[in-house]
Amino acid sequence: MGKIVARNPFRLCALAALAVLGTGIVWGQTPGTFTATGKMTTVRGGHTATLLFNGKVLIAGGSGYGYPDAVLASAELYDPSTGTFAATGPMMTARSRHTATLLPNGKVLITGGSNSGSSFLASAELYDPSTGTFSATGGMITVRGWHTATLLHDGRVLVAGVDHTPELYDPATGAFAVTGGYAGAYAATNPVFVNTATLLPDGRVLITGCDCRARVTELYDPGTGTFSLTGTTGGAIGWWGNVNTATLLMNGKVLVAGSDEFDWPADAEVYDPATGTVTGIGKTGAPHEFSTATLLHDGTVLVAGSQLAGGSGDASADLYASTPGTFYGTGTMTTGRHSHTATLLPDGTVLIAGGYSGWPAPTSSAELYVPLLLVPGLIVTDLRFDRPSVVPGSSFSVNVSGSNLTAETFFDVRFSVPGSPYYSVTLNWQQGFATSHQVLNGTAAGNWTINGIRAHQLEADHTGSFVPVFGSITVTP
Repeated sequence: MGKIVARNPFRLCALAALAVLGTGIVWGQTPGTFTATGKMTTVRGGHTATLLFNGKVLIAGGSGYGYPDAVLASAELYDPSTGTFAATGPMMTARSRHTATLLPNGKVLITGGSNSGSSFLASAELYDPSTGTFSATGGMITVRGWHTATLLHDGRVLVAGVDHTPELYDPATGAFAVTGGYAGAYAATNPVFVNTATLLPDGRVLITGCDCRARVTELYDPGTGTFSLTGTTGGAIGWWGNVNTATLLMNGKVLVAGSDEFDWPADAEVYDPATGTVTGIGKTGAPHEFSTATLLHDGTVLVAGSQLAGGSGDASADLYASTPGTFYGTGTMTTGRHSHTATLLPDGTVLIAGGYSGWPAPTSSAELYVPLLLVPGLIVTDLRFDRPSVVPGSSFSVNVSGSNLTAETFFDVRFSVPGSPYYSVTLNWQQGFATSHQVLNGTAAGNWTINGIRAHQLEADHTGSFVPVFGSITVTP
């Protein structure tokens, strides 16, 4: 809809916790290196890690000693300000290889997973940071584990993988519903293993995976609820070729990297949404199977860990720079690991937690990576409008303030239109601290609500998360 035509007339304050920038435990650490931080309360592998709006990290589930049957229901929180973990939860159901998705309301949606060996779950639950408790929500239509869950621009969650029928979770109703099927002919006879799902700037979702015979590379369009085939390097691959990572880069392209048991170090490719093509870019410096890939604030990607022959973990890490499009080495982790988690913290460091160091024994250890260039996140703390209401054909001005912002900073906004339970997103809504906006003729009358803003320095970069801000304005006829 171009420039958003409804603005919050009141002061919009981002949650202050997102501005937590101090992790004194890394002061003095050499850039480009890893250092130990506090241990988790229990050993875990195959768990999830979610950065909450209060700045803490929710660690949930996974497997303990005795894989695959020692599945955990416990959960804990990492506090960057102290470098320590503390128990929260627990989940209602023990689960490993599940998904955890941060919703716009601050709650975390947990879906599926395995509770014993290859036995998958259909159940789902919600974590509420305000109470530190989990509660049930509607169950999925299909049992799933090793799947993906992607928050869409409209607030719903696309769940896909190990299935014939992807589905959508609607936070407004707490229910799941079937959406369009996969486009490939393989979907008619074989369950599709979706290993990665990447939300693109235009709102579509790129999925990669396999059906154990053919490669799966498709796009999901939330507007139509359908999948379509997109570029692929092709070739028959096996299950282990599906163990990869996908990372949205600041230039809008997607880096895909991963190893299988017969291909070390990892292969790497870049998907270009503008052309729908996948281009091979060579190999990483180290093996990366069951690894993590984290986009850093400076635009590089940290790829860490791998499963080695026999199941033990590797401590190697690589950095990818989109310009010139190559990998280069960085420090090694303090502990070799795979099936761990990696979470970018607000101060620009990365929390690495758990995983398997020596198969089948997971670890409770955690560590922090300090990038070569430590760039703090862009924080919006205040958004002011010059009037409480607008009429079509008029204009208004907006002033934005916060931390680490410049006159060149771009702002994306997420909002809801009158009478709709779903959201819309406008990219590059504003550049700079103060800008005038036009209210187009024909704009629907009623209350419009803003619920998130995302700041970025590069015009093409839409990789960050929306910071929750709340406010409404009435458009009068």
